[in-house]
Amino acid sequence: MNGAPRPLTPRFLVSGPFRLDTVDESLWRHGQLTPLGSKAFALLRAFMQAPQTLLTKDQLIDRVWGDRAVSESVLTTAIKDLRRALGDDARNPTIIRTVHGQGYRFMLPVEAADNPAASVLARVSSEADARSPSRRRILAAGLAAVGVTAAVGAGLVVANRRPATEPAEKSLAVLPFKDLSEGRDQAWFADGLTEEVLNSLARTPDLRVVSREASAQFRGSDSGLREIARRLSVAHLLEGTVRRVGDRLRVAVALIRAADESHIWSKVYDERGEDVISVQENIAFDIARALKTVMEPAKLRAMVEAGTRSVDAYEAYLQGLALEQQNLSQGDVRYARAAADAFEQARTLDPGFAVAHWRAAQSWYGNTTRIDSSARGNLSDSERRRQYLERLGRAIATSKDDVERLKYTSAAAVIQLRLRAAHRLLAKYLEARPRDLDAWDEMSDIGGYVGERAWVARAAEQIHTQSMRDGAPLSRAITASVYAQETEGAVRRANEQLALRPGEATTQYQAHRAYLNAGKVAEARAILERISASGMNPWSRHLAALRQACAEGRVDDARALRVRIEGSGQLSPRWHAAQTMGDSAGAEALLRPYDRPEGLATLVQFMVYPSFDPRPYPSLMALLAREGITRPPATPLPYACKAR
Repeated sequence: MNGAPRPLTPRFLVSGPFRLDTVDESLWRHGQLTPLGSKAFALLRAFMQAPQTLLTKDQLIDRVWGDRAVSESVLTTAIKDLRRALGDDARNPTIIRTVHGQGYRFMLPVEAADNPAASVLARVSSEADARSPSRRRILAAGLAAVGVTAAVGAGLVVANRRPATEPAEKSLAVLPFKDLSEGRDQAWFADGLTEEVLNSLARTPDLRVVSREASAQFRGSDSGLREIARRLSVAHLLEGTVRRVGDRLRVAVALIRAADESHIWSKVYDERGEDVISVQENIAFDIARALKTVMEPAKLRAMVEAGTRSVDAYEAYLQGLALEQQNLSQGDVRYARAAADAFEQARTLDPGFAVAHWRAAQSWYGNTTRIDSSARGNLSDSERRRQYLERLGRAIATSKDDVERLKYTSAAAVIQLRLRAAHRLLAKYLEARPRDLDAWDEMSDIGGYVGERAWVARAAEQIHTQSMRDGAPLSRAITASVYAQETEGAVRRANEQLALRPGEATTQYQAHRAYLNAGKVAEARAILERISASGMNPWSRHLAALRQACAEGRVDDARALRVRIEGSGQLSPRWHAAQTMGDSAGAEALLRPYDRPEGLATLVQFMVYPSFDPRPYPSLMALLAREGITRPPATPLPYACKAR
């Protein structure tokens, strides 16, 4: 069969309403088993193994009848029978097109999958539910009852989280790609590829792509596609599988319309290993085109480019992305360090790889006021800043994306203490990329640095609204609400996030502070028990307990907790402990060594806190005067211990 396309081999071939089981030799159409003769089945399998490709009459006869000598009229009759089974009209075909004098073409895209038969039955059941309004109402009522019961058990009031309106047509969730390689040793590659496709699509201005945290919660989930889409409030889902055999890479992806679970676009990228970069770029480009985004093709192609043509550098970068996700999900700093090493390798292999420089920079200098701010904590501040700026400078110099470069330049301006410029650059970036929650997170800090609490409040609203809509709330929204002194807003967001994710330790921690700010001491006490039993680092747990002790007037308990926090050696919790104890002089003394040119980048970070008073620090005050920054007066902590 010379010249015939390489056939797809997995068990199930799926196209729109059709699912062909190549093992059981059966066809499902709209969830119903459809009778099909053996020759018609063999013919359909040949078509679906080479979708949207012209198959000559000789190729089809060879594939279906083998060595038997048959006439073209036999083939014509078999095509007619197959069209009848598929519901296709020969005079106005939508499935099988006749190419006169040559052969036939199966017109629909096809997805190849290795799912077990049970998954097909689940789809059938799901489609039966969709056709039965009464059954769907009963199921929805049952799920609602279960949700309310669980929420009451957690001591929380939960609003109905079903979207009030239909999701936007151009909305998408990229589900974690599955590793189908024989040794199941490519999970890191599948995870990294998922993240990079998601990041590429998220840059498209009129396409809403839910966050990686939201999509990742459905890894290995038994939830049906409609339910996943409902919970993420999206109209489309992207599924994918990865299989690596020797030097060959096969990536199968399908774009699914959630309303009816139909595959509106699918493709199998079967490439050599060295073509992995083009696979990622083509997936993002093809999906954006399939959803008819507003970008011009040339600009869209440039936007989704990976930024490197080095396969080794790109695979090291993907490995870093996968390790970052492991760190976020498990909180193990070893993953953060391994991710940092992977990004370092990527930038070394390709010095022109801008995003690898950017990712590598993050591990060298983080925000001192954040938990686990840097994977390089054993080095001096000056050395970490030097390494950070070197990588950031390379990212700026090599970036081919003018918008992305604004974010990099803003980060450099912060570390160079050009705070007004940093704010202006990031605001311009967010105007172009308003769905970048990491950038809004950064804005919640920079807004505090320049004394613009309205920007901090705006960041809190964006982070909360978008992450809640994605079903993966980010506790940073609660934190930013506290920084913006939106007391009621912080409590409301804390309640909404805990209702959706009651077991998240960081959400509990930030909610606890929000409750104490609002004078809700009993509510804070109830959640403190969960914080104390969590896997959060010990000084954060001690700090939450210290705040509670002060709010309840247990000064001796608070003093004992402060001693424990002092033993951590960590600057941020020690400063918070001093402030919470009402020890203004002690808090000031901790930060005084940073009031010098080489320490100001660290001292500036404490300006996010409304309780921070810059007046005791002459170098910082000179910087604020130079930048034209006027800060609101410092506000004492409402839950601080009262001096005896």
